[in-house]
Amino acid sequence: MPDETPCSIASSAAPTPIADLTMAHLVIVTGGRLALVAAFRIIYPLQPFLTGELNVDLRAVSALITVQLAASMLSPIGGALADTRGERATMSGGLAIFVLGTALCALSPSFTTFLIGYTLVGLAIALYQPAAQAYLSARTPYARRGWALGVFETSWALGALLGVAPLMQIVQTTQQSMPAFWVLSAAGLASLALVWTLLPDGSRNLRATAHRIDWRALRAPGPLLALLFVASTLCAYDLIQIVQAPWLRETLAVNEAQLGQLVALAGIGELIGAMGVALLGDRLGIRRTTAAGFLLAAMCVAALPFVGREWTWLLPVYLLLYLSFEYAIVAAFPLISAVAPTARGTMLALSAAAIGAGRVAASLVATSLWLTLGIGWTAMITATILCGSLLCLLAVKPRE
Repeated sequence: MPDETPCSIASSAAPTPIADLTMAHLVIVTGGRLALVAAFRIIYPLQPFLTGELNVDLRAVSALITVQLAASMLSPIGGALADTRGERATMSGGLAIFVLGTALCALSPSFTTFLIGYTLVGLAIALYQPAAQAYLSARTPYARRGWALGVFETSWALGALLGVAPLMQIVQTTQQSMPAFWVLSAAGLASLALVWTLLPDGSRNLRATAHRIDWRALRAPGPLLALLFVASTLCAYDLIQIVQAPWLRETLAVNEAQLGQLVALAGIGELIGAMGVALLGDRLGIRRTTAAGFLLAAMCVAALPFVGREWTWLLPVYLLLYLSFEYAIVAAFPLISAVAPTARGTMLALSAAAIGAGRVAASLVATSLWLTLGIGWTAMITATILCGSLLCLLAVKPRE
């Protein structure tokens, strides 16, 4: 950190100490994200059903995914609000918008109304995610932050395993999407009540610091390279993620049920990876294990063209790919949270926006790349980007 106080900060460069994080608070913040993750991930398997229910084609329904990715680029709003208005207030605002958006989806008589509702869901995620990460990071010393954020990131896998799977069963049973979105809305309302009533209010600490964002800290090489790092790694991830379903249909003639089983297998790998960070990340070293995780993921991606013709070889490599990538990206969050402590919420929000930008870039080229060059070159390009991104990691160091 620079010795002088940045002109955009009215107080000292170090954040004001606040109360330690308790397990109850960690559970509330993590649980609050479950409904948001379930809403984010359910749209992928729900697309074919919505084409009939909303009387639109698949291309129109896919706009819902684009809305999600674009909304993640609005995360700097959530980070700025977390830094200037408080994390709890920002999380509560995000959950309130989520309740409204899912209720609108449940009531929607047309695709346009559903799209508006899903836009609100995307905005809610953009507000809640960086504020929640900032809340946990500010209340956990860096030496223990891998544990806190690792537990928080289990909500990504649990949202699929405990949220998407039963909600899709509800849709299958009722032949309507409305009940699923009412469940999501009710879960969001319950989370809003818990966050607002049981989490300590950190707004008092905001009065001890300035209500402006430390842009000088964010313009330093470390934060900028951290943003490039997460953008490139998630771009690489989606290059292979987007084309894996059509590729496996072509090579193994998989059906929808088998693709669903692969999603469940990926969720198990993600859960193990996130818990691995919580249990081992701080002990083994955040930067070291982040690099190791992405290197292992690159090796798994490079192996996919060779193992993708036999289920016996594909399944363990597939599981290891999602485990290693989830471990690496979750381990990166504690590091990112510490590169600019005086603008922590904004830094985490900018990282979410960078991730969104990387994924949008991948969505524009992945299919054409696979159709033109095949899975072999697609996998090699993906692995090369993952390995090259580690050069950025050399300059990303914690500042607390």
